Amino acid sequence: MLLEFGVWAGSAYLLHRSIFGPVSDQKKIEKTFENVKFGFGDKLPQHSWTNKTDRYTIYAYNLPYGLMDNPKLELILEKTLNKPVAVDMDKQLKIRVYKEDLKMKYEYDFSRNYSGGWTVPIGRTLNGIAMHDFDKIPHMTIAGMTRQGKTVLLKLIMTHLTLHHPDDVEFYIIDLKGGLEFDQYKNLKQVKRVASNVNEAYKLLTDVSNQIKDDMSLFKSKGYTNVLNTNIKKRKFIITDEGAELAPATHQSKEQKDMFKFCQHTLSEIARVAGALGYRNIFCTQYPTSDTLPRQIKQNSDAKISFRLPTEVASRVAIDEQGAETLENSGRAIYRTHEKHIIQVPYISDEGMKKHLREWEHESTTKENTTTRTDIIEIG
Repeated sequence: MLLEFGVWAGSAYLLHRSIFGPVSDQKKIEKTFENVKFGFGDKLPQHSWTNKTDRYTIYAYNLPYGLMDNPKLELILEKTLNKPVAVDMDKQLKIRVYKEDLKMKYEYDFSRNYSGGWTVPIGRTLNGIAMHDFDKIPHMTIAGMTRQGKTVLLKLIMTHLTLHHPDDVEFYIIDLKGGLEFDQYKNLKQVKRVASNVNEAYKLLTDVSNQIKDDMSLFKSKGYTNVLNTNIKKRKFIITDEGAELAPATHQSKEQKDMFKFCQHTLSEIARVAGALGYRNIFCTQYPTSDTLPRQIKQNSDAKISFRLPTEVASRVAIDEQGAETLENSGRAIYRTHEKHIIQVPYISDEGMKKHLREWEHESTTKENTTTRTDIIEIG
């Protein structure tokens, strides 16, 4: 009898669809509330208003008192509607259903005149281009499995800043993939040092640490408290590609462990105190753990980006919430500050970089390890 009723109900549903057309997104959303028990018994979110635009439709719902956010609701609705969805839950529940998903690939536009300052177009979102301002949020961590887009993002940041601040940006790059990715750019005038192993990283960070001490003394003597309140234009970016290689191993000697610990400590110091001096720390790792993503670096980096990670646990370490384990294609990432955005990072090739950065190459393969103080300008 129950089987017969089920067959009848299914036939009735198909008949309903053939007569009245497909079930609307709103009906699917409300049926989802019921199926996943998003509410209190029969007290489910009640539809309040709908707003349609060319790119998306917003469905707003009033919430029963005491209803807490379900972090998986967005993913469930995306699977149900087979469309990109963004869920915002404050005084009302607002479900934004997009008509089109992000493309699998976008090229970096060398010719585009982006907004000024120290902003970088780090990705395309469903609402437009996501810009990161390194003067507002100085430090960044980047996580993600191999070949998911971390190094491409680093090269995009480096290229964009070089093109827009050729005389004011300096790069100190720790490329612990043996220098394979960044050693080819060591002749750019903006690239002050490239370290390709831990020994070289130790020397590079020793130099940076000494610069920080000198800058701190100079700031004190001038009465400066933050680079943003001075006429100093210089910004120094310390980029670490594959920071997991700086984690000490049990089999190493005390001397080796001390070298590794110094590197991690100096990078943590940059994140803690050097932002106000004009230093910007970008730290990358493939699989984030308490050893490979030091706590002080993570806590003092208010921008967190994660490409695909293998587990929910790794996602929570990287960006303090789940989600990175569900990303599906290369270049797709979660960009998290006080807000969260799904981004597709623009692709940039080595050929494109070399073509557009060629004018800043110099012939010498050696550089001075000292930094002149011509970037300090008196105020008033």
